[in-house]
Amino acid sequence: MRTPALILSAALALSGAASALTLSKPTVYTVPGADSHLAAFLPGGAVAVDADNAVLLLDQNLKTVRGWYGLQGSVRALSASPDGARVAALSRDRWVVWDARTGQEVRSGKAGPDTTLGFTADGALLLLEGGTLDRLDLTSGARTELFGDGEAYDVRVSADGTRAAVIYDSRVDLVSLPDGKVVTSGEIGDDWDGLEATFSPDGQAAVIRTGSAALILRAGQDTATEVEGGEDFSLDGSVVFLNPAQFLYAEYGEGQLFDAQTGEPVGDALELDSLDTLVGGPDGQVLSLGGSVGRLNLSALDAPARPRVTLPSANAWSGAFIGGVPHAGLGDFINLKTGKALNVGNRERLYATEAQGEQVWTLNASGTVNVYRAGKIVKVAALGSKVEYETLHTSPDGRYAAVSGYEGLALLDGQTAKVVKQFTPAQLKVKDIHDALPTPDGKAVLVIPHEGNPLRVDVATGKVQAAVNLPADASAEEFQQSRGGTLAVAYSLDDTSFVALFKPGAATPFKTLKFATAVRTLRFSPDGKLLALLTGDAQNALQVVDTASGSVLARAGQFSLRTSLLAWSASGAQLMVGAGQQGQPGSVSVYDVKR
Repeated sequence: MRTPALILSAALALSGAASALTLSKPTVYTVPGADSHLAAFLPGGAVAVDADNAVLLLDQNLKTVRGWYGLQGSVRALSASPDGARVAALSRDRWVVWDARTGQEVRSGKAGPDTTLGFTADGALLLLEGGTLDRLDLTSGARTELFGDGEAYDVRVSADGTRAAVIYDSRVDLVSLPDGKVVTSGEIGDDWDGLEATFSPDGQAAVIRTGSAALILRAGQDTATEVEGGEDFSLDGSVVFLNPAQFLYAEYGEGQLFDAQTGEPVGDALELDSLDTLVGGPDGQVLSLGGSVGRLNLSALDAPARPRVTLPSANAWSGAFIGGVPHAGLGDFINLKTGKALNVGNRERLYATEAQGEQVWTLNASGTVNVYRAGKIVKVAALGSKVEYETLHTSPDGRYAAVSGYEGLALLDGQTAKVVKQFTPAQLKVKDIHDALPTPDGKAVLVIPHEGNPLRVDVATGKVQAAVNLPADASAEEFQQSRGGTLAVAYSLDDTSFVALFKPGAATPFKTLKFATAVRTLRFSPDGKLLALLTGDAQNALQVVDTASGSVLARAGQFSLRTSLLAWSASGAQLMVGAGQQGQPGSVSVYDVKR
C-alpha cells in the first residue's frame, strides 16, 4: 500500500515551478545478467563475487546465500579474510566490511581514487590510501601505518594475508606482511598502465602484470624473472596457477602455460571453453567470471563450466513501455511483469535502441535497423558496414530515426521502411559525426559534429547551418527535441555540465540548467510538456523539468548504478530508469508520474 510518506514531493517548493508534480516511490524489477570480475574464496567452498554494485556470497553449488547491495557503482575491489569471517568491498567512493555469517556491516569509510583493500593473516583490514598502506583493526578502529610513505600507487594482497605486491614509480616490491619487509623487487620502468598480481599456492612467488610487461617475483631471488611474451599480457587477462610450478595466462578463450621458475612457455597454446575472466582459488578451484559465474575443472579447462549461474543485474540499457507494460534488459526486452522476453528485432549484438509512441527502433552491429510496431517487426534498412553506426535517435512520434557513426549518418522513415537520405562528414564539411537527431517533421537532421555548434542539415537541399549557438569551447554531448519543437542540448564546459533549452527556431536558449555531474540522457514526455533527464549524481540523479519554463519540478533516485536508459510510457504517466535502487536488489525502477 502506498502511503503519503512514500511520495517524493516535487515542486512547488522548488523555485519557479510551473505546476505540481510528484514521482511515486518506484516499483523495482530485476533482470538477469550482472557483470562479475572479482572473486574472494572462503573456507569450505563458499565464494564472494561482485555482481555489478552488489557483493553476493555463493555456496559450493553457486547458489546465493547472502547479498550486500549498499555500494553505489561497480565494485572495484573485493577481499575475504583468511578465516572467512569478514568480506570487504570497495566502490568508487566507499569501502565496507561485512560479517560473512550475520551479514551485518562491521565498518565502512570513504574511498579515494587510489584506495584498495585486503586482509592481513589475522583478519585486520589493509587499506591503501594516499600512497600509504594502513592496517585497520576492525574491533577497535585503530589504524597503523605500514609502508608506502605516500609513494605507493597500488597494492595487491595475497588471499592468505602474508604477501603484498606493491607498485611504485618504476618498480614492484614483493612484501612480507605484516612486518612490511621487502622480500624481492623488480624494475618496471615508467611505461606501465596498472597492477595485477597472482600469488602462487605456496606464497613464495607472484606473477606481476603491468600492462606493458609481466614478471615473476620470487622469495629468495634478488632479481625478477621476465615472462616471455609478457609485454602482451593484458591487465584484463587472467593468470591462474595450476600448481606452484606452472601458471596459465588466458585471454579471450585462448591460454598458454608457463614455467613459474623460468617464465618460459610450456607446450602449445590452449583453447579454453570460457572467454571470461578466470580466477583461481584454494584446492584447485577455478571460477569463470563475466556475464555469468561458473566453476571450471582445473584438469580440463576446455570443458564447459559446471555449475554456471547468471546473477541478477543492477541495471538495464535497453527498454520501453510496450502495450503499456514495461520491458527492459541488457540488449533485450523482457516483460517485467511476466519475465518473458519479447522479440522486437535485432536481438544479436544490439548497439542502440529508442522507443517513441509504442514504436521501438533497434540498431545492431551490422547496421541493420528495425522498428517494432503493433506487434510486427519491420526491417527498415540494412546499411552495411562502410559506416560503423553507433547512435540512434527518433522523432517524437516515432516515425523517423537517424543513425550515425563517425563516418556518416542516415535518415530513415519507419512508415515507408526506406532510407530517406545519407550524409558523410565531407558533405557536411566536418571532421566526423558524433550524433544525429531527426526533426519532428523529418525534413531536417540535427547533427553534433566533432567540435563546434550543433548543425541543422536540410534533407532536400543538403544545406548546412548552425542549429543553435552554444558558448565558446562548449562540447555538445546529447540532444532531444519535443513534439512541440523545443530543443534540449546537453553540453559540457570547463568540467561542468549544462542543459540548454531552445524554443523552436531560436538560436539562443531561453533557459540553461547547470549540473555538478555529467548529464547522461534526455527524454521529453510524449506530449512534450516535460523533460526527464539523468545525471551521474549519487542522489537525485533523475530530474523532471517543465518544458515551457525550464523549472525543475521533481528530483528523485539514489540508483545502484549509472545508466542511460530513460523511457516514458505512451501516456506520460510512467517513467522508466534502467537501474535499481541503492541498498536493495533490482535492475529497473518504474515511477508513476502524477501531475
